[in-house]
Amino acid sequence: MNQVIGIPSDGPELSDAISEHFGHCRYYVGIEIDEEKNVKKVFSLQNNGHQGCMEPVNDMKQRSVTDMIVGGIGGRPYAGFTHYGIGLFKGVKGTLADNIQLFLQGNLQSLNEPQCAGSGSGHSDHNC
Repeated sequence: MNQVIGIPSDGPELSDAISEHFGHCRYYVGIEIDEEKNVKKVFSLQNNGHQGCMEPVNDMKQRSVTDMIVGGIGGRPYAGFTHYGIGLFKGVKGTLADNIQLFLQGNLQSLNEPQCAGSGSGHSDHNC
């Protein structure tokens, strides 16, 4: 079964940097990974702001996202992804391509709580 990985990004391309803040990114990029580990970009959505924390979560669910790689994420979107069964992984500074490669290698940490980029511990600040 193919996976669709969502990544908040500073731009629409795989060569762009992962965003440090889920809700404040410029784009949400979707990457499909097939059974042979082939990678294909399937969407890039510009983030023009949203009315509530669940709006981008619902957008990812509607696009069949199975996992998210995030630089940081607050409590409300974290709870939404958890509710929908969408896995969350802590991204590293670098490009989307770098993070996808680490994901494929099993080298990204699973998130067990909300975590804002740059903070040493998780907290539920919904502005992340």
